[in-house]
Amino acid sequence: MPLKKILFPGKRSASNSQEIGLRIANIFGKYLLKTDHLHYGYWPADLPVELENLPKAQDLYSQYLCNHIPEGVKTILDVGCGTGHNAELLLDRGYEVDCVSPSSYLSEKTMAKLAGRGQLYQCIFEELPEKKKYDCLLFSESFQYIDLDTVFAKLEHFLNPGGSVVIADFFRIPGEGSSAMGGGHRLTRFQDKLAESKFKLTFEEDITDRTAPNLQLVNEALNQVAIPIRDLVIEELSTHHRALYLPGRFFAKLFFRRKLEKLEYKYFSGSRNAENFKQHKRYMLLVLTLG
Repeated sequence: MPLKKILFPGKRSASNSQEIGLRIANIFGKYLLKTDHLHYGYWPADLPVELENLPKAQDLYSQYLCNHIPEGVKTILDVGCGTGHNAELLLDRGYEVDCVSPSSYLSEKTMAKLAGRGQLYQCIFEELPEKKKYDCLLFSESFQYIDLDTVFAKLEHFLNPGGSVVIADFFRIPGEGSSAMGGGHRLTRFQDKLAESKFKLTFEEDITDRTAPNLQLVNEALNQVAIPIRDLVIEELSTHHRALYLPGRFFAKLFFRRKLEKLEYKYFSGSRNAENFKQHKRYMLLVLTLG
């Protein structure tokens, strides 16, 4: 879910900040929306883009994903499984599913959903022991974190002959101006690496228009919640705690000016929205086959 990226977009100190971001996203979703789904939603044209509809859009995303598992697949490795939502749905559909998650917090959630029906590997994909093979490897918004230079050779070690890889994730494309949103492999670089590999692209669908509405919700949350809270805090500190606020602001600008400007642009400039996402990203569903 985008909230974790709103709060902790950087890769540095991921073991701490990203874990906290995941927990906040999970708590926020469970308390306000009664969902623990952490992925983007899939928004058909007839579903109004409103916060209360996010759980429905996320369920539609999972259904869409599961509907594109290739025929003949029996065993699946869900890499970067989040809270185990997709894995649970796949298990209920009769697949055998194992999961990979580096997050101790999310691993607890996933274990509860697996209920002994599959193996959970608490590590990053690059450190996964090569002792079991699958018919399909699933990357749902996790492929962007995998090393593109080595991933295709690594994938081969976990696939049965003729096995498939299903990727649902966004990629970077050239766009006018700058993007307020990071993340994603460059699409042309991914395509080049794919062409050099033993994999063939057997299915491709651009679902950017169906996932971009999530950023509309992000933009509304920032403008209606985050910015007013920020302004109230600044007003309170500058009015009643000037002796602390002014020196703190001076030293913050002196030592962290570039970071503060980057944060201001990314989260409070109004650029983090659906149109900016569509200008600089392509959210793709890709099915690759080894052979």
